[in-house]
Amino acid sequence: MGLFWILFLFTALNIINQSFSFHAQRRKLFHYNLYDPLDLITAKLLINFIKLLIAGVILIGLQILFSSMPLLDPILFFKGFILAALGIALVFTLISSISTISQNQNTLTAILAIPLLIPVLLISMRVSLISERMIVDTAVDNYFLILGGINIVLLALTLIFFPLTWKS
Repeated sequence: MGLFWILFLFTALNIINQSFSFHAQRRKLFHYNLYDPLDLITAKLLINFIKLLIAGVILIGLQILFSSMPLLDPILFFKGFILAALGIALVFTLISSISTISQNQNTLTAILAIPLLIPVLLISMRVSLISERMIVDTAVDNYFLILGGINIVLLALTLIFFPLTWKS
């Protein structure tokens, strides 16, 4: 499970960093004139989330194929995975949009995202360990509530900060 989450994290970093890295000044000006910032960030969040879901399903499929161990509780795992993928997409989209101002976007994104990713990763790893029955914990519903709360806070931060960075 740890290998899956490490691979998923680096895959997410590469996928989402590219969503803002190809914005030339002319294209950014074109998007600035054409789109509302909230519409643009919502579209980017949805696209990044869908990309992460596809990448995660491919990664878990490869892990099952090569380790020959099926998921013991796939429903619990995928509930936690969907919430974690949403949280990771929110974190990387927020940080990527902020770091487009900088010249070293990839480095800045990786450094700024670490404090925001730690709670999402710790809780999602705990849920995945519970789904694999490596640990026994009855507070799984509380972990889902915590992940949902973190996602709501991250969504609010993204919707507040993106219009501010959009103007610069």
